[in-house]
Amino acid sequence: MKKYWKTILISLIIVTTIGSYYIQQAMASKKDVSFKIETTNGDKGEIDNLILQASYQNGDIHRWLQITKDGSTNQISRTFFRDLVEAHEPLMFQKYMQEYRNFMRGKVLNPGQYFEDEDRLIYTTFQSNGRDKGLGNLFTLQIDTLDKKTNDSSSFEINMPDQVRYDYINENDVYVENGKIKILATSYLNGEEELHIYTVDENKKELEQDSILAKLESEERARASIHILNDYNKVQNENYILYMDEKYKYLDDGERETISSKMYLYNYLNNEVKELTIPAELKPYMKSMILHGTDIFIPVHSAIGLELKRYNIEKKQWEEHLNIKYPSIANDEEAPFLQITDDKLYLVSRVSDGHFFFIGDLRTGESLYEGKIINENKENRDADYSLIIEQIYNNMN
Repeated sequence: MKKYWKTILISLIIVTTIGSYYIQQAMASKKDVSFKIETTNGDKGEIDNLILQASYQNGDIHRWLQITKDGSTNQISRTFFRDLVEAHEPLMFQKYMQEYRNFMRGKVLNPGQYFEDEDRLIYTTFQSNGRDKGLGNLFTLQIDTLDKKTNDSSSFEINMPDQVRYDYINENDVYVENGKIKILATSYLNGEEELHIYTVDENKKELEQDSILAKLESEERARASIHILNDYNKVQNENYILYMDEKYKYLDDGERETISSKMYLYNYLNNEVKELTIPAELKPYMKSMILHGTDIFIPVHSAIGLELKRYNIEKKQWEEHLNIKYPSIANDEEAPFLQITDDKLYLVSRVSDGHFFFIGDLRTGESLYEGKIINENKENRDADYSLIIEQIYNNMN
């Protein structure tokens, strides 16, 4: 009898959950929002293949949106159960799961764990063995490789040395060249934070080197953290890693005060770390720095637009900066969005009647496209709504 009651109870839970879900979906659909892009200047072809992945917030209503030249759609997961349990995923992983379904099964959707080129897709993960909790966990490094041309995959594991014991390890980047897999990872143990480069010999299938780039320890009255400033969504090789170590404290009124901050550049090619000297007037903008190729960009936003500072790593000099003028009304809840991809600058910022959308050529500073992202059904939103652009993708890539 207990068996039947258990079956009935499980069935009731499933029916109630599904019913609640569809009721919520029906209610939410009445408050759906849609956006469109209105071109004001430049080449409309610049947005033909773009997908703007965005987050919309209006009171207690939250939506994930995809905005294209044809309008916007609410992003819906491909199955009901995935919609219940899976968080918003970058579009790059939707492509991976469509094309490499078997390889992607069970994998974490963190770009920092992947490398991709024309031939291969590589996934790396540190798995805790869950023992010696008092001294930290022991870890196994697993590396899975997919041959994109044959669709064949292979895998191997490396037991990390006994001294590699941490509470957890967060992967930030994977760099692959000449039979070496270099994994940039941040480890945590009892308030200490370390930034590592783990070098794996792909042929021998063994850990060749463990290099510590930075080590910070939080104190009683001060905290410390390491910030990686590379493009989070990029899974191709970048020769440099830009990172900052920061010490800070919280004041009695809850405000955060920076005690010290230093910027460093790691070179994958020669395994060198160099500290960067940042002009005093630009230090408040350090967390917004963007690394692109051999250039470091520092965006300085104001009420009249954007001034983009540029430092060339190889020339070791500041170069002519880029000015984009527009009447911004962005605030702390909705800061301007800036992305640099394929020598183009993508900028989205809140203005009085929507969101200013700009595409510019990084090499010449020329404006390629200007437009506005407009809300089509204003009756479904409050005046204090926010539209946060998460990432801009080129559907041709």
